[in-house]
Amino acid sequence: MDLFLVPDNPEHTTLVSTNGVAHYQVNTSKSRHGGQRKTRIQRPAESHEASIVADIDWGTWDVPTVVRSSLLPVNGHGCSLRISAVGMSGAGVIATDFLYKKSQFSSSRYFLGDDAKEYRWKAVKGVGIVLCNSLTNEEVARYTCALTLEGLYAGERKSRLRIQPCSVDIDLVVLSFLMVEKKRREKSGESSAMMIYHDEDPKGDGGAEVDGGGS
Repeated sequence: MDLFLVPDNPEHTTLVSTNGVAHYQVNTSKSRHGGQRKTRIQRPAESHEASIVADIDWGTWDVPTVVRSSLLPVNGHGCSLRISAVGMSGAGVIATDFLYKKSQFSSSRYFLGDDAKEYRWKAVKGVGIVLCNSLTNEEVARYTCALTLEGLYAGERKSRLRIQPCSVDIDLVVLSFLMVEKKRREKSGESSAMMIYHDEDPKGDGGAEVDGGGS
């Protein structure tokens, strides 16, 4: 499955399929006090509550990033993730307990899927970032920019997340991808344009708003 980022901004985008259907909506806002940013990821559902995939309270120099999602039952050590921090909207999990490193000098991030398998996001030069099963090295997903051959964006070079058939929850793939890519862009200096949220069209040129239903 291919999901195109429209626009290409992991903090404020719609993830759209080849035929133009919106699968995920990502919006980021700032708190009134302190300017801390909060990202909400939603997908189509029968109710607003059911549509929420995750809330991410992005950290500052003295406050850790906190994630709240029903997708996070276990961490990379096979233990239940405890309520380890309180973010802007309640208790959650510190992001580095969900997406953890195995080496201080590596940029790769690991997480344990709902299928009890460990996965690794890794930057690959000339490709983008790739998600693999850390044991078998089998590719699960990759984010790259390439020429689109069919569908709504045929003939255009578009950024896309390509997800292979897999046993891990796709919501978990999307959540981990958005967090890893956001951090990658910050470190590489690509994030300056992403800070001006209201100057960008969150729907882009073909993305439709995700319907979360009534509350």
